[in-house]
Amino acid sequence: MTKHIDADAISSRPEDRLRFLEEFIGFTDDDWVALRQSTEILVPAIPALLDELYDHLVAFDATRRLVSTGDVVDPLYIAVRKQHLVGWIRATVGAGPDARAEFANYLNVIGRRHTALAGDPARTVPPRYLVGLVGFMQVSIARAIHTALLDEPERALRLSLAWSKMLVIQLEMFLKNVAPHWPEWDESAKATARLG
Repeated sequence: MTKHIDADAISSRPEDRLRFLEEFIGFTDDDWVALRQSTEILVPAIPALLDELYDHLVAFDATRRLVSTGDVVDPLYIAVRKQHLVGWIRATVGAGPDARAEFANYLNVIGRRHTALAGDPARTVPPRYLVGLVGFMQVSIARAIHTALLDEPERALRLSLAWSKMLVIQLEMFLKNVAPHWPEWDESAKATARLG
């Protein structure tokens, strides 16, 4: 039997969008449990994960600007961003089927904060960097889990898959807010307009 996708509902209601993405990707109640169970591994790994992420960001000029004031990397801003990421990890592992509406709204707000509509226009994050950074986090989290669970490969796989599915779900929800407005913020479009 063909399943119906209510495009209006998933476009206008974050909770419906989250439910749809869970079903479409195959994210189950067991995956919610796996996210919670991953905390014992990720909590000690978080400082190194965040250092690795921000070292990566400042290594590229186009993403370095996201954490800089003028031409100088702003360590205070990075410290604040790291705290926000800790909050995001906590919100992710603390969510679940019973808190789906609140979590979906939280993800919607996070997506909007990466735009010039609700965030700092000087730090608007292009979709390509959201995709790249979510991919970077997928690899970092999977590596941390597999390193900690070398003797438990089945458990490592279960936790890693839960995180991979959830990060893809979150990426899609972030892009829902960012991607529609991107042409007006795209650096290459601005450069082309200046040359034209």
